[in-house]
Formats: sequence, C-alpha cells, structure tokens
Amino acid sequence: MRKTLLFLSVAILVVLMATVFSFTGCKTGTVESTAAKKLSGSIRLLVWEGYEFPETFPKWAEENGVTIDPTFIASNEEIFSKLKAGDSYDIVSPIQAYIKPLMDNKLIQPIDTSRIPNWNTIFPEINDAIPNKYDGKIWSTPMCWGANSWVWDADATGPLESWTDLTKPEYKNKFVLLDDIIGQITMGAKVIGITGDPSLITPDQLEQIKQWLIEVKRNAKAVVLSFGEAKTMMESGEVFAWANGNVMIAVEGVKDGYNFKGMQIPKEGTLTFIDSYCIPTTSENPDGAYALCNEVLDAQTQLLGDIRYLAAGAVVNTVLPLMTDQDKSLGYPYEDLGKFWAQNPLGGPVPSEHGQYTTMEDWNKVWEEVKASN
Repeated sequence: MRKTLLFLSVAILVVLMATVFSFTGCKTGTVESTAAKKLSGSIRLLVWEGYEFPETFPKWAEENGVTIDPTFIASNEEIFSKLKAGDSYDIVSPIQAYIKPLMDNKLIQPIDTSRIPNWNTIFPEINDAIPNKYDGKIWSTPMCWGANSWVWDADATGPLESWTDLTKPEYKNKFVLLDDIIGQITMGAKVIGITGDPSLITPDQLEQIKQWLIEVKRNAKAVVLSFGEAKTMMESGEVFAWANGNVMIAVEGVKDGYNFKGMQIPKEGTLTFIDSYCIPTTSENPDGAYALCNEVLDAQTQLLGDIRYLAAGAVVNTVLPLMTDQDKSLGYPYEDLGKFWAQNPLGGPVPSEHGQYTTMEDWNKVWEEVKASN
C-alpha cells in the first residue's frame, strides 16, 4: 500500500510539473531579452545624419519585420526642444552633455542593461568616461565617440595650426561652421585657455568666447544646419573647409573622388564627445528601441557604421579583431582609452541654474547673438 501511495504521489508531481512547464515555457526566472522578442512596427529615430547606420540597419530591419524611420537633427538642442514639445520618438542621440538635462526634464527613461545582451562588450573605459549615471541608474547606451576637427580640401588649403587662424583674411568666406552651440562654444573655450571641463564657463569667460566667435562667424561663409550641407558646399568648391567639424565629411568626400582630409586638431584642442542612444519617455515602441540599442553595439555595425561610415571611434571591444590596418589608420587610441580621456576631458552637463558658472540658457543666448551678428 505504501509503495502504491508513493507511486501515485510521484505520478501526480510529474503531471503537475509538466503542466507548469507547458504554461511557463520552461523559464528560469530571468526576464526575456528584447533580442528574443518578436518585433513589429516602426522605430522612430531623432539622430544625427549617419546615426541611422545605412550600412547595416536596413538589412536588420528587414530581417526583424520593422521599419526604421529617421529624422535628422542639426544640433543637440533640437533633441531637447522636440521632446519638450511632446514629439514622440523611440531613439534620440545626444552628446554626453545633454543626458542629464534630458533626464532632469523627464524626457528620457533609464536603461535596463539586462535587455541589451551586447552591453558587456562596451569598453570599460567608455562606460567610466561617459557621464550617464544618475540616481543609481544608467540613462544612455554609448554608440560612438570622437573629436571635432578641421576638415579640409587638400587641393585648396592645408592643415590648421590654430583655431585663431579662422579670423585671418585668407580664410574669409572659405569655411563653414555648424549650428552647434556646444561644439562652437567649446572651441571658443579652448581658444581663451580653458583646459578643464569646457562646460564650466564663467560669465566673463563666456563674454570673451562670444566676442571671438563673432569674429569667426563674420569670416565664415555660412553657419550650416547639417553635415550634408557642409559636404555639398565643400564638394561644389564654394568653401574649402569645415571648421570644428566631423571627419565623416572627409571620408564621404574621398568616396566621391575629392581630396578631403580630416581628424586634424589645432593646437588649442577641441570638443571631444561620446554620443549615445537614449530612449525617450514617450517611446511608442520600447521593444524596438531596446533591440536597436543592442544592434548598435554589434561588432559588424560598429565596424561598418562607426569606423568605416562615420569615421568615428567604436565603443565595443569585439570590433578589434575585425579591424584592418586602414581602419586603424584613423588614429583612435583603443590600446589606451583611459589615458585618452584623462588628457581630453569630456564636457559634462552645462549647469541648469545660475551660480559661479553660466547656464545652457546663457549659452543659447550667446550663440543666437553670434549667429545674428554681421
């Protein structure tokens, strides 16, 4: 009788376990990763041109049954203003200095790194350098890094020794500037001798920067709204350089048959940056957003997109075995990233309240005055 009861108990237990497993799918208690979920719909991006990764994302989107719908920005400020106005996007791509203001205004949501399987491939030095950790949470997925530089047509001009050369007569109407508050004010900060965090600028220093930028703007051909506009003006011969610009234009120009060069930093230094993917609080497709955050960290996406298309620095160590000598010739110091960031401090968030230093509101006002100057 005891043996019969024991047999019945075991049989009942087996049936119960089978029933439980049939409903749970044999889950182990971990959250199902976004990469394993069935995706659908559109993933709306508000990003810099090129950050939609045309070399890899279209195939990935087709394989996953989604569409990627990019809107290109002309400045980091546009991310803030559009989200503040209530526009809905699934991914935005701010520079590191804008992460905290976006967070403070509840415009982005914290990142659940457990939903990004490729997260652990990010260089530790990148995660250490980027200011994206607030309130015990992470607020962005690093996706590329680099530095603004002098980008020029080598058939028409040469390298730039100093940013102060931009006010010389020989450069009159021969270069363009990008409508980018952080980039231009950081360039001015370097020129007046600020060597630390370029986001910490006193009122007197900001006035000096404004006066210098007005001189530069008067000597420039135009303040352009996009990378594409700068590239078109250089290829047409209207100008021979982009001051404080992105080396991607040089790479694209070479593809088009022009003798463009870039990644040359004048002696004062320049803006260094880590750009990220952030997920807005109003995202209508968060699963798609997380999947894209994971895909942007894929080694092939980093190789074909960051390195070969954008001419930017990759953020994952899995890309290193894939790089050719030509890829390495861009000069990004992957072997000593800690030293690079120590020597080239990132600009942190610009203060949001008045005190010893000027605020982003002050910077906006100054840059509008620069653009309006004649």
